[in-house]
Amino acid sequence: ADGAPPPTPSQLQSGALATPIKPILPWQYPEAFGNYSSPQGPTFNPMENCIFKSVLSFTLGGAMGGVMGGIFGGHNSDFMLNPRWEFMNTRQQMWLSWVQMRNQGRSMAWNFGMVGLVYSGVECIVEKERGTQDLYNPLIAGCASGAILGASGGPMAAATGCAGFAGFSVLIDWYMYHSSE
Repeated sequence: ADGAPPPTPSQLQSGALATPIKPILPWQYPEAFGNYSSPQGPTFNPMENCIFKSVLSFTLGGAMGGVMGGIFGGHNSDFMLNPRWEFMNTRQQMWLSWVQMRNQGRSMAWNFGMVGLVYSGVECIVEKERGTQDLYNPLIAGCASGAILGASGGPMAAATGCAGFAGFSVLIDWYMYHSSE
């Protein structure tokens, strides 16, 4: 279209026509990384960055899951069904209880963290793409998150996760919105 001759095969193979990739730096594209200008100069608002919000949700969800798993893991009596339980001394029983609490805490920490990571990441992306903040954002984000988290169980589990997570997300968002009025 511009009158230049087409490249030869040797030029294509040698990479002579390749354009070097320049790195994306936050100060060059402030809107992509949540930077906003202020009278004091450019500032960084981490809560406008989807990656930061997702990692924060993973961390806080994991901490909450770890605490809840530790609490509820101590009340789990599955290990008492072990036929050797009644022949163990107190120290062995306490060690077995500790191992159960630790394992339950790790499991719940991972699960809560992943739910926080997926939901907050999807909701942030939906909000940025739509450019608005309304009840459709948690609906879309909840459905997508529930489907992603339930996908390993098959299509029915993904559909149930979509419906349940979307309904719960909208309910919580609606309550939070109306309780502040």
